Amino acid sequence: MKIILTAAVSQLGKIGDVVEVKNGYAKNFLIPTKKAICFTTNNYKSFEAKKQEFEKQDNDSLEFAKKIKEALSGKNIVIVENASDDGRLYGSVSSSVIAAKINEAINSKSVTRGNVFLKKPIKDIGIYQVGINMHSDVEIFAKLIVSRSDSEVEALLKSEKKNEKKSSSEEVEE
Repeated sequence: MKIILTAAVSQLGKIGDVVEVKNGYAKNFLIPTKKAICFTTNNYKSFEAKKQEFEKQDNDSLEFAKKIKEALSGKNIVIVENASDDGRLYGSVSSSVIAAKINEAINSKSVTRGNVFLKKPIKDIGIYQVGINMHSDVEIFAKLIVSRSDSEVEALLKSEKKNEKKSSSEEVEE
């Protein structure tokens, strides 16, 4: 399906690009999220008339994503959950829980569960790297700490620092 991008999409193109994508990707993601419109001559003419508007929206979202990245830099997102003695959670930490904690940390309601990307489901206590996609040009990563209690958070951070020192000293030896 041929579409016109109304927002920058990573690994696809920038505003105004006419690209060919699979029907499902266009109908189920790009068009409902208003990142693209179907390509027809009438749609292309109306897009050209509104191109400045789309670019302004994109610039605004880029600035907003940079503000969120700045607000999250150096912050740890801590989630306290019930877990067994061996460190396995009784449930799992979902992207909606993570989004709520991030919103709490930055005092905003801007991050949704669709913006949070996990490499795999979080089912154990530990420290994780979570990706947040607010704009295609800004990469935001947050350090997520899942623990049973607030006192356990400090112990996890100390053990991570020890592991980092060990791995850096092993790299120097090689």
